[in-house]
Amino acid sequence: MLTLDRLGLMYSLAAYVWWGLITGVYFKAVDFAEPLELLALRVLTGLPLLLIYLSCRAGGIRSLARLLRTRPGPVLVAGILIGVNWGTFIYAVVSSRLTEASLGYYINPLLSVLLGVFVLGESMSPRRWFALSVAFVGAMVFASDFEISGFLNGGRMIELPWIVLVLPLSFGLYGLAKKKTDVDAFTGLAGEMIMLLPVLGVVEWWLHGQGRAVLFDSDPVQMGVLWLGGLVTIVPLLFFSASAQRLPLSVVGLMQYIAPTLQFTLAVGFFGEELSMRRIVAFAMVWASVGLFLSAKPKSRSPNEGEAPGH
Repeated sequence: MLTLDRLGLMYSLAAYVWWGLITGVYFKAVDFAEPLELLALRVLTGLPLLLIYLSCRAGGIRSLARLLRTRPGPVLVAGILIGVNWGTFIYAVVSSRLTEASLGYYINPLLSVLLGVFVLGESMSPRRWFALSVAFVGAMVFASDFEISGFLNGGRMIELPWIVLVLPLSFGLYGLAKKKTDVDAFTGLAGEMIMLLPVLGVVEWWLHGQGRAVLFDSDPVQMGVLWLGGLVTIVPLLFFSASAQRLPLSVVGLMQYIAPTLQFTLAVGFFGEELSMRRIVAFAMVWASVGLFLSAKPKSRSPNEGEAPGH
């Protein structure tokens, strides 16, 4: 009989509750800033905290320097992908589309396994193939609730559920890129933030020049809340890292569905996002596919199993 570490479960629960509730509430609270600036501030305020943490670990800074020296390509790719993932999630929250983000994170583990099959040559059981098919149909039902033909509707632009697609795809590819770095989550994330720092620093400078940045033009309370972006990013990673050292990956993988469930609850129950009947059907199909997926015994490990989620 499997005996689970109680402290590990508490750490894991804290991480996923943080990602499911606190991250969403935080970015909703700072929606007075543009999503692009919030992404920039997430790196500008999070990187110093990571560097402080690594400096307190034996060999932490040396490991980071070695990573940047020997694996700059994979770190850059991983940085771009996590930047896309973070930016998409932030946009979803501030534009009242968190339900789409939650659906994307439900699909995320399924898509990661699919990437493992086609990119890494891993195998998958028939039941999991069926589960992926159900999820695909559910995603198509969700897409049918959007404006999909600009030609038939007065020339309006095509609107698709791109958030549902970008979040799992970017994080699935991020997991593949991370396999090339072979370092712990903190060292890897610090390297990725360093790669993003020059671009996002220029973005913040450009927004300030355009009069669109609010970091130094807001009241003290708003400014203080904006500076918490790094803390909001790093704290759940600490919880997740502690839990991953104490729990089997199968348990950590099962608990990852807590975050999108809480995001869904937050979006519908507190942010007032509406659900059409088609979206309800789509969610039901994806939930069913997740149940099928988890009930099937895996033949191989997915590319980002055991990795900290996006958000």
